[in-house]
Amino acid sequence: MAGTAAFTRVWRTSVWIVLAGTATLAAGPLRAQPCNGKPGDAATDAAERFSMISAQCAALAVPMTVHRAAQLDLYDRPAAAAAAASAASAAAASAPVPALMAPPLPAAAPPSRDAARVISLAPTLIEAAREYQIDPLLLHAIAHIESRHNPKAVSKAGARGVMQVMPATGKRFGVANPERSLLDAPTNVRASAAYLRTLRERYGDDLRLVLAAYNAGEGAVAKAGGNVPPYPETQAYVRDVLAVYRRLTSSFAVTTSGELVARTGAKS
Repeated sequence: MAGTAAFTRVWRTSVWIVLAGTATLAAGPLRAQPCNGKPGDAATDAAERFSMISAQCAALAVPMTVHRAAQLDLYDRPAAAAAAASAASAAAASAPVPALMAPPLPAAAPPSRDAARVISLAPTLIEAAREYQIDPLLLHAIAHIESRHNPKAVSKAGARGVMQVMPATGKRFGVANPERSLLDAPTNVRASAAYLRTLRERYGDDLRLVLAAYNAGEGAVAKAGGNVPPYPETQAYVRDVLAVYRRLTSSFAVTTSGELVARTGAKS
């Protein structure tokens, strides 16, 4: 039962992570995140990103069967038949009463493809978050915007995996053969978390700059005078990640062991 409860909690948490993101963003075509140049220019920086949006829903219906009581037929029969029916009813009433059986519970709807990916990757993100002292909800928010938690996602610029790590960035953080290794979810997430930890040490608690540098590169932030670069895609990226992160932190808390738990009164 403890395992079932834990799975249900993770499932609900995962579904809410998916819903938090899809409710924040509008669907659009697959596109790269430009990192250098004037607003509206085509992307040129190697740290391009992309995003994808999808959602599913399901419904269940259970038919109801109506049973007619035999007693309703008593007054439509002759007296003798009615007496026989009454005797049969009395005998039936004195018979042992079988134990009541609870009706079977309706089968739970399977998780959507998006939710299934979040469920499968949740332990990996929590482990990386604990190792690099980063809020796992932030990792979930970035993973949602970057790739919808998809380990096999590859952008046109070559960014790979769940949090869309460029091979050069992966190599910077010790990933061997990054073109292939970054398609391994644990390897990818650890490289992402290591990069975020480095950006946090550089920009402190200014999460906007951390996200801007993760998306457009540290050079782009420096070129913008230590501010979020004026590229529309980077500004949209920062806004979208923060929106998902706010929704997650308003609904979930993180325990000292790194477990995600629903806040009192919050939907899950």
